[in-house]
Amino acid sequence: MEKNQTPLQKKLSQPIQLPLLAKNIHILMQALADEDLNYQQLADVIKHYPSITARLLFLANSPWSAPIAPIINIEQACARLGIAVVKSLSIAISVASTFDTRRCPLFSAVHFWTISMLVSEGAGLLATKLPSNLTNIELEHTAQTAGILHNLGLLWLVDNFPIETDQAFQAITNDSSLLTINHLLRQCTGADYCEIGGWVAKQMQLPEVLTVAMQHHLDDVYQESSWEVTLLVGAAANMATALYKQDDEAPNCTRLELLGLDVSVQKQVFQKLSTNFEKTHELAKTLFT
Repeated sequence: MEKNQTPLQKKLSQPIQLPLLAKNIHILMQALADEDLNYQQLADVIKHYPSITARLLFLANSPWSAPIAPIINIEQACARLGIAVVKSLSIAISVASTFDTRRCPLFSAVHFWTISMLVSEGAGLLATKLPSNLTNIELEHTAQTAGILHNLGLLWLVDNFPIETDQAFQAITNDSSLLTINHLLRQCTGADYCEIGGWVAKQMQLPEVLTVAMQHHLDDVYQESSWEVTLLVGAAANMATALYKQDDEAPNCTRLELLGLDVSVQKQVFQKLSTNFEKTHELAKTLFT
């Protein structure tokens, strides 16, 4: 049977190979999930991860942050950057260290992480706009985390099938009107980044809600477990894509009305993301180039 497997099927039939930081990402996420963490407690968590500590200190002292005085420890960095930013970026940094993207020439880390951070912000903002009987701080943070991880499957494809993934990027670069990147990835690799993202999430032992959001956020008819967070992430992903295409109008997601989020609310969130686009892009350049 194995002789008839495609290269992708062979990869997916084996345990994922991950560095130590990525293997322990679920432990990091459990620690960061505490909603009552103050700056000192957050710093105490981050101290256990030297690569994250170093990156956050670098960012806190960068022109993007522009501190008045040098930031010399992780406690100061957490206070400078803010708890929400530190939590999201800690996850992003741990994920970024997992995959080698250098063999895929058309992959842009800046583009990837700009999109990821915009989706994280957008999903979180949409969560704050939910009716009071639906929203809570845990849902907001879950949506943000799902957003930062939503396209993790693309990183795995870039690392494991760089030539085929590069072909998909080349095709959409030649004519972006023909197919979506997911359609092209299926043609070139045998799977799209959502399918792979769900598999990677399970391998990493991520919570089910994150696994579901990563796998189904582009599924317009998904209504099973954790559909609410999945819908928020999908809507935010559409907004981020529209911003990269320089669209002036927010994409209308009618399914958001199931959660009480009408067109006017969607426009508010889209405008906020539009306002933050350049700063988010600069943040991605600072951290991931």
